[in-house]
Amino acid sequence: MKTSTSRFIFLSPMVSKPTGGIRVIYNYVARLREIGYEAYVYHPVDSYKYKFADTDVPIFLGNRINSIDHLVIPDVYVSQISDSILDKTQNYSLLIQNPYILRSMSRYSDLNKLLEGINGAKKILCISDDAIEMILRISPDCKDKVMRVTWSLDPSKFINQEKKERLITYMPRKNITHINLVFECLHANLPENWKLLPIEGVSQQELCKLLSKSSIFMQFGSFEGLPAPPVEAAISGNYVVGYHGNGGKEYWNEPNFININVGEITNFSQQVLDLVTKAESLNFNSSELNVGINDLVTKFSASAEKERLENFVNLVSKESNTDTALIQKTKLPFKQSYLRYLMNRIWTRLIQIKSGY
Repeated sequence: MKTSTSRFIFLSPMVSKPTGGIRVIYNYVARLREIGYEAYVYHPVDSYKYKFADTDVPIFLGNRINSIDHLVIPDVYVSQISDSILDKTQNYSLLIQNPYILRSMSRYSDLNKLLEGINGAKKILCISDDAIEMILRISPDCKDKVMRVTWSLDPSKFINQEKKERLITYMPRKNITHINLVFECLHANLPENWKLLPIEGVSQQELCKLLSKSSIFMQFGSFEGLPAPPVEAAISGNYVVGYHGNGGKEYWNEPNFININVGEITNFSQQVLDLVTKAESLNFNSSELNVGINDLVTKFSASAEKERLENFVNLVSKESNTDTALIQKTKLPFKQSYLRYLMNRIWTRLIQIKSGY
């Protein structure tokens, strides 16, 4: 391990299904340990276990840490920091993977509390250029705190190994109304030998296989930080058509990606039909996508991810006070019992349903 006396402890939400944001948190901890830093994931409930991690990383258990340790708190908790038991001496940074969900739950919608959480952070890690722009709009004085990070993927898992089929895939997690409307427009116009296939609740191995067979991927995401599914689909040799969610603007380049303005249903369906015609006319030869695929592989490489993380921890370690006489034990924020966690999830979900979230 590095000689730094600080441990980097990443707070992670608790979910019951695979989540891209949590995958990123686990991968960050793995990367930091590869570099030589002591890093951990921690969950609000010690008994919780995330079953879908790509890599095995240590989980921090217990309720107390050292004041010299550095917490990394994800976006969904930012507006709750001021009400937590976070000690005033505890250094923390924020990990903003989606700047559009900072106040998504009306239960934690106080703007002043959000700003307090942002302004108290040592550094603000932003997953995309759009996330940086959003954070600086919300709190312009944070310019010197903002640092860019990214995520990575293993291209060998996604590089196309299958023969392309007359298959159009999509993930039905968001904007279901838009999905239904596009389907209605495609129903009478899509050739009968083409199929529409939802991808949901599958293993990564099955996901890679489906994307390799698929020729077109429809992206229906809403506001996104730096969406991964379109990248995975594109690297697998798909033409990707749909919404970039703002965060995806930085890689949404033709011919690999076709942009649709949110809500342009007829244009969405027409672009899909045009791609169907194109695929047939080229006999499914999509060599024009190769340059864009190579660019994506470079952009989302493990080395790029590691370099940005190392910049962060080196800077934080350099700025931290290592006077052992000032180190004290502090309580970890957001820790709770399993029963309280369960009741909080139920209550939060009811609020989300009532708010139409």
